[in-house]
Amino acid sequence: MKKFIILLLTAAILFSGCVGQKTVKTGDKISVDYTGSLEDGKVFDTSIYSVARENNLFTPGREYKPLNFTVGKGEVVPGFDEGVVGMKVGESKTLTLPPEKAYGQSNPMMIQAYPIIQEVPTRFPRVIEIPIDQFEGTFGTGHKIGDIVTIPRTAINLTIQNITANVSLSYNFKVGDQIPSNAPWNETVVKIDDKNITVEYSVKKNEIIQFPNVPWNTTVVEVKNMNITLRHNPIPDTVIPTMFGQMKVSFNETSIIMDQNPELAGKTLIFNVTIRSIEAP
Repeated sequence: MKKFIILLLTAAILFSGCVGQKTVKTGDKISVDYTGSLEDGKVFDTSIYSVARENNLFTPGREYKPLNFTVGKGEVVPGFDEGVVGMKVGESKTLTLPPEKAYGQSNPMMIQAYPIIQEVPTRFPRVIEIPIDQFEGTFGTGHKIGDIVTIPRTAINLTIQNITANVSLSYNFKVGDQIPSNAPWNETVVKIDDKNITVEYSVKKNEIIQFPNVPWNTTVVEVKNMNITLRHNPIPDTVIPTMFGQMKVSFNETSIIMDQNPELAGKTLIFNVTIRSIEAP
């Protein structure tokens, strides 16, 4: 009889624990292990050390442990937030998230293409004209004809020629001046006439040069009086940091494609999720 009572009590305790087991709800603080992959099976992220190693995703210094977040606070993508609701500790689930529930569709306005073959002119206008509101936003107000202004963060000076709805400005260069530039060459003024300023670039045909802040190099294909021709040399797809966030750079036969969309934008994501803990608010 005593054994029967003990068994009965044990069963009651276990049964009671199952009935009262917590499920995830909005506002709960939870921890989850996860593995995220694309529709083709390629794993792009995980909280699990062994999975990271198996898929060549291991990042030295990263701590592989369950992800902690508050459900419904927007700390993860919407489909992830919604998909864990109702799950229990120890439960695993596969979440399939269309782009609208993940990182959204790719925005074409955030993709720019530049030609692999680029011609850089050696001549530019001596006088430029800009709208007065743009001029005043750059150089301030209260200027008059004959004033000399300096382009911000450069040593390039210009003289105001005329002020109407537009402002005409003349570069104050003379022959022999070197023009400040971020380009990987020196630019020397070799000729000035009424309309144009002609410069010479300190490069030679077949020279390989490196522009700042880009991961590819560039070959000087041709050097002529009117322009120099450059070829930007393709590299495998890569991601580079910018002041606006990360940008994916890729090459095709004719262009450099610069895409500032999130890397996973426009993709359906598949997450294998396991709940590790639930903490009610």
